[in-house]
Amino acid sequence: MLDQEKFFNTYKVQEAFEDSGLSWDTLEKIYDDYKSRLPEMKKMADHLQEEISKEIDFHVHSIHNRCKNPEHLIEKIIRKVGVEKRQKYKSINEKNYLRIVRDLMGVRILILSKEEWRTVHDFLLKVDEDPRYDICMAEMPRAYIRYGDRDIFNYTIHKEYTDKGYRSQHYIFKYKEYYFEVQVRTIAEEVYAEFDHYVKYPYRENNHFLKRYTGVVAELLNSVDEIISTCFQFGEEGWFDMEKYFAQDSYSDLERMSKEPHKREQEQIPRAKDGVIDAGSYMNRMILRKG
Repeated sequence: MLDQEKFFNTYKVQEAFEDSGLSWDTLEKIYDDYKSRLPEMKKMADHLQEEISKEIDFHVHSIHNRCKNPEHLIEKIIRKVGVEKRQKYKSINEKNYLRIVRDLMGVRILILSKEEWRTVHDFLLKVDEDPRYDICMAEMPRAYIRYGDRDIFNYTIHKEYTDKGYRSQHYIFKYKEYYFEVQVRTIAEEVYAEFDHYVKYPYRENNHFLKRYTGVVAELLNSVDEIISTCFQFGEEGWFDMEKYFAQDSYSDLERMSKEPHKREQEQIPRAKDGVIDAGSYMNRMILRKG
């Protein structure tokens, strides 16, 4: 049984629910049915992760899985109908929600550089075509990218552009009677997605402070991805060639520093004869580095 008052206090979607025209009784039936299936679905998600991990013969950072929290499922249905006005959710009930909501189970594959996506993409297409697996692709794969991003996908996958910071590639498969989603993203993209989901999405989308600073984080992490991609594109020969431009770099010897006491030389503050600080000279030396 889903406590309505507690649910609305937690998820702040009462207004969306009232606008949706959904029946609370229907939502409770979906909630109860999903909870009863969850133990089985968690075992299936573990099995899917194990099978994918076993078949991948190339480097990825990590693979993990999850099943959607039952309360998050109900919140999502309310938001899809009451806020986003998604037509396919309007007639949802306990008999058809498994067909409509296709990310109840999820497998996430994390990669280091963006270009590694193509190897994972080709692998997932082969899994779809392999008769050994009871898995078939149920939707067109999608890449969520931001306006202005470097396009590494060309025409190999459907692209959806956004002015938000979320970047990821999504694949929807069907396994037996259940649908599941595979997400492929870099570690940097994962950092953004987790941060944004924790502080902003989906309950504080209109908070201007969070809009600004999640946007800044998105750009910084995209720069991290670009640096990593560039380094990998140079390759070992390129690294050796580029080293000559950095040969004069020097670095602090941390081992030596830890053994020697730190000696802090006090900056001599310029003063006039009467002892008053000479502000002009001080500004030149300390801030403008003149004199």
